[in-house]
Formats: sequence, structure tokens, C-alpha cells
Amino acid sequence: MIKAIFIDIDGTLLDFEACVEESMRVGLTEKGIEYKPEMLVTFHRINDGLWRDLEKGKLTFEELLKIRWATIFEALEIDLDGPEFEKYFRARLHESAIPMEGSFEMLEYLFGKYRLFAASNGPHEQQVQRLERAGMLRFFGEVFTSGKIGAEKPAKEFFEYCFDKIPDIKPEESLMLGDSLTSDMKGGNAFGMKTVWLNLNGKEKPEWVDYEIKSLLEIKTII
Repeated sequence: MIKAIFIDIDGTLLDFEACVEESMRVGLTEKGIEYKPEMLVTFHRINDGLWRDLEKGKLTFEELLKIRWATIFEALEIDLDGPEFEKYFRARLHESAIPMEGSFEMLEYLFGKYRLFAASNGPHEQQVQRLERAGMLRFFGEVFTSGKIGAEKPAKEFFEYCFDKIPDIKPEESLMLGDSLTSDMKGGNAFGMKTVWLNLNGKEKPEWVDYEIKSLLEIKTII
């Protein structure tokens, strides 16, 4: 019997894609550089690779912040200060609270039926603030973040911390809902949780993922 649902934030509850696009467009325009949509493709290629290294323990969060935009600008052949742009980008992200389609309706459906917990790789204060600005914080009993825990999903230490805080709930009584196969699905699966993959890009579902949804409101067909 499912008692608790852990929900990822970026790409699941909040639209990280929209924030990135807006931040790049506004930031580059202020620097006198024309923003082009293909720049977003480069951002994701490099950013996703860095986050995969982070999840594998090859890179720390602090190291990621130091090199992310410098690497992106080098690939785009743009002469800008990467660490300076990182500060601007993170400041905008701190204020970003663009909901994903169906996120409010999903939370309202789940709230009161299950115990809800946010589970995110990111700075704690930033993620809490973004949920609050989006009007979503009230739905969650706890907001678990790698910034506070000191370990990134999919590391078992992340999930051990979470369940130590809620000893009355077992992993097998929980769902991990998120858009990332590497952090959300692999992390939850390895810890004995049921997994629900938000697959917005039409990728093939791995056999070890328990459930697949194409929109957040499809959660109603599972629980």
C-alpha cells in the first residue's frame, strides 16, 4: 500500500526549461549578444553532461557552478565571463517559479490522500523559495534537497536521510515521481521505492521503471 510520494522539482513540478530559456535570452541581450534558440540546445548538452558527472560523484556541485557557463560560452564561441553569468543565472533561478502543466491539479489530487515530499538535487533555500513562490510549499511535509543532505540523487545517502526523517514509512510504501531516469528513477529503484517516470520526450521506457506517465495528471491512473 502506497503511503508517501516523493516528487522531483525541476522538470517535474517547475518548468526549468522555461527559466533557462528566459535567463539566457535576457542575460545575453543585456550583454549585447543576440539570443538564438539553438543556444538552448548547447546549454542542455553541456549542463546535462555535468549533472550526470555530478550524480556519478565525478564532480561536486561547487565545481559544476565554476565551470558550467564557461564551458557553454566556449562551445558557443561567446566571449563572456562564465562565473559572472553563473551568478546572474542562479539569481534568476532563485526567483523562478513557473509551474509545469498540470502540477497544481496533480498536487491537489494527491494532497490528503498521501504524504507528499519534495526531493530535489539543488540548493535547499533556493528550492524551498521557488516552491513557496509557486504556491506549492503548503502541499509538502518536507523538502529534501541535496544541498541540505550533502548527497545527490541517486546516491543511497540521499534516500537514507529522507527515510531517517520519516521512520514510520518504508521505501516499498513510497513512490518516486520525476523526469530523470538517472537521478529519480535509478535512485528510487535502487532504494526499493516504486518509480513513476514523467516521460515528456517519448523515450523508450526501461523495464525496471514501474510506471510511465506522459503528463502529470496521468498519475490518477496509477494511484
